[in-house]
Amino acid sequence: MKRLMIWTGVCTVLLLTGCLTQANQQAEANQIVTKMHAAIQAQDWDAALTLYGDDFFAGHSKKNWRATLVSMPARLGKLVEIKPGFAQKDPRFGGDFYIYGFRLFFERGVVRETLTVFTGIERKKMVVTGHLLKLKNEML
Repeated sequence: MKRLMIWTGVCTVLLLTGCLTQANQQAEANQIVTKMHAAIQAQDWDAALTLYGDDFFAGHSKKNWRATLVSMPARLGKLVEIKPGFAQKDPRFGGDFYIYGFRLFFERGVVRETLTVFTGIERKKMVVTGHLLKLKNEML
């Protein structure tokens, strides 16, 4: 019983220490989102692609995703305004997800965007792990 109490105490201390050292990185996540939008506005697709993590490209072909990004201004014109809709932090056991919603106003249409940025406990670099682009009822 004494060993169990000691072990429980050690585990509790380790868990609390881990929770206390996990800092809120909202500012860094905001910078990633700002860089993404700047790259889209400048049509700098190489800069945009560097913001995505390997996890994202495990489910998307880099070539096809680049074509998706290129198709927005080709189809809708210049990006003229970005309106934020929501931002939330979703802490998980392995790291934190920062999820954002925006409306991207192009000259000829509006794209609803959901952008997910992730930082893991073992990951050194914060990256985009999810990016949904929706024009009316059509996923881009």
